Amino acid sequence: MRVLNVDLKDTKYNIYVGAGIFSNIHDILNSLDVSNDVFIITDENVGRLYLDKCLSYLRDYKVNYFMIKPGEKSKNLEVAKEIYKKMLISRCDRQTTVVSLGGGVVGDIAGFVASTYMRGIDFIQVPTTLLAQVDSSVGGKVAVNFDSYKNIIGAFYQPRTVIIDVNFLETLSKRDFFSGLGEVVKYGLIKNYDFFNWLRNNFKKIIQLDKECLVNIIMESLKIKRDVVEIDERDKGIRRILNFGHTIGHGIESLDNFNRYKHGEAVALGIVYESFISKKLDMIDEKYFKEITDMVSKIVELKAFNDKEIKEIMKKMEHDKKKINNKNVFVLPIGKGKVDIFTETDKKVIIKSLKDGVKL
Repeated sequence: MRVLNVDLKDTKYNIYVGAGIFSNIHDILNSLDVSNDVFIITDENVGRLYLDKCLSYLRDYKVNYFMIKPGEKSKNLEVAKEIYKKMLISRCDRQTTVVSLGGGVVGDIAGFVASTYMRGIDFIQVPTTLLAQVDSSVGGKVAVNFDSYKNIIGAFYQPRTVIIDVNFLETLSKRDFFSGLGEVVKYGLIKNYDFFNWLRNNFKKIIQLDKECLVNIIMESLKIKRDVVEIDERDKGIRRILNFGHTIGHGIESLDNFNRYKHGEAVALGIVYESFISKKLDMIDEKYFKEITDMVSKIVELKAFNDKEIKEIMKKMEHDKKKINNKNVFVLPIGKGKVDIFTETDKKVIIKSLKDGVKL
């Protein structure tokens, strides 16, 4: 088991990464000196596979739980309200610890509920998807969707600890695993070109779920995110580089009411189109752009969007919560493993990237 320390202004916590460490949840909770009152939030898919195990590991604790339906449609205020009701019925109080057992949707709504119930109670993250393990379970962003807008109501709220067991990935669908790789690739491109090259060279072992490789990609991804978040917890400056691929990616993800692409797939596509913008602006060369597109093409099928799709993507980008002074923020590559933040990007270049960004 490997441990990564996160040291923020107002809190510190550990991230535990390894194979088979889910069974250590009892000892890890004990080390946090929390009460024996636990409320597990999971979804029906994860619950079917792992809830009984979790209950057996926490048999010394008073445990209640709530299972949401899987998928983004459960990440809303109505579902949060149902969870609050169950917590009240279960007599959860300020000493209760919420355990988030699931992927990014579960982590988001569990963190949101924990941050708002009785003005905030402890919670821990036990992410079960690669995407959640390398991204959404760490950094303190918790939120729910509202109407057609993603993550528009939320808070910054840090977990007490994060337990990442790579064995969970054995029951993950191939598509969900590849979606998570979209975020992993992002980390190499924003901060560590050597890591990006390592991913390219070890891709076969990674998709074969080699345990050592999985622990390595998670640790390296989280080190990069940890280092950025420790400097800028509230997303006011350098933390924005973590949004590489997300400005266009969130627009892509919204297509067909969020039903066409998974988050990591949309981010991976966003990485290509935003890298195309960099190439058009002569900030990266053709060779590096091809390295990026070759890697992303292993994760998700590249696509040139039609006029109707582009119009929808651009409309969603107009409501991007990352805007500064009503201007979209773009994170663009400026070299190998290097990015910078831009608020002035020609709309015509954005549209051209969506039309021609995959035509080498």
